[in-house]
Amino acid sequence: MKATTLRWDDGWRDDLPAAAAEFDSDHTAVLVFADRRLDQAPIDELAAAFGNSTVVGCSTAGQIAAGDLVEEPLVALVLQLAGAQPCAVGITMTSREDSREAGERLAGDLLTATSGEVGAVLVFSDGLHVNGSDLVAGLLSRLPAGTGVSGGLAGDGSEFGVTWVLHGSRRWEQGLVALALPGTVVTHGTGGGWEGFGPHRIVTRSEGNVLLELDHRPALELYRDYLGELAAGLPGSALMFPLAIESDSETPSLVRTVLAVDEDSRTMTFAGDIPQGSVVRLMRTTKDRLVDAASRAARQSVQQDTSSVSIAVSCVGRRLVLGERTGEELEAVTESLGDGDHVVGFYSYGEISSAAGFCGLYNQTMTITTISEPPNYRDGPDG
Repeated sequence: MKATTLRWDDGWRDDLPAAAAEFDSDHTAVLVFADRRLDQAPIDELAAAFGNSTVVGCSTAGQIAAGDLVEEPLVALVLQLAGAQPCAVGITMTSREDSREAGERLAGDLLTATSGEVGAVLVFSDGLHVNGSDLVAGLLSRLPAGTGVSGGLAGDGSEFGVTWVLHGSRRWEQGLVALALPGTVVTHGTGGGWEGFGPHRIVTRSEGNVLLELDHRPALELYRDYLGELAAGLPGSALMFPLAIESDSETPSLVRTVLAVDEDSRTMTFAGDIPQGSVVRLMRTTKDRLVDAASRAARQSVQQDTSSVSIAVSCVGRRLVLGERTGEELEAVTESLGDGDHVVGFYSYGEISSAAGFCGLYNQTMTITTISEPPNYRDGPDG
């Protein structure tokens, strides 16, 4: 396995024809993370140059390359496998309520396209019109038991306006794309760093990922009380105060972040399910806690294989809290992994990971997926 990273900013910073000549093949996957406002032209150029490769990606709330947050609006990880061939499929969701069924369809299409040999799976989803919990549940219901699934929900900076996913040169809203990486060795890590504050509350009314009432009060009304002057910045300001769903004995506590608010109904839409009857609590953090948690995530996913690459997907809420210290989170990741050259990824509206034996949707979390191939494979498909 071998890899390289390409960046675009009013032109390619790297030699695109040379990279394509070396890497383009049916064993190659190209992962694209880009600003939502990016013109179509560089995507068309990239897809044309890598015409034999599998190209997937999504819009972001910030691009990560060489283990750092970068200004270039497009970052692409080019990953050439020595063994099996990558394969991708994409579909459109009809509505948020369609999320589980869409996950089932996506998994079914991927199984058909790969004849069941999916290996590890990377998923990139619409970031605004999805119930991420249902999406993951749908995927897992169809994929072989034990399949490592990771990825994230597309972003739009802190605007929450439009997100898109990419398959080949086509990008579209309300889409899902899944990439199978057969024959790979994949490890996962997650780290949050948030702590609860204030009283525990009961979800007295909810519908999937739409929160209607907490303790019989309209959800948005309660959030506004806590946010005070910050309430004017909703939904973005709520990213600094996510909601934790208290755990039972079988599943970890999950943090949920806000995607949208409805002023008329005084409800809030989250990236994943908020089960009615569950116990929840508002969360807060410090910058040091976020940095430490990112380091833990990287240590969980580290591999000894020197040719491995790592995909970092972190929440936009973490970026907003860290501000100018965002680079410290990524520096902690690269120090723990031991090499930042092949750390690529994005800031998201929700993270998907299979860390610690639990596959699900995370929010406000740094997730790391480290990918390598067994040592018996050659250095490349023609090696």
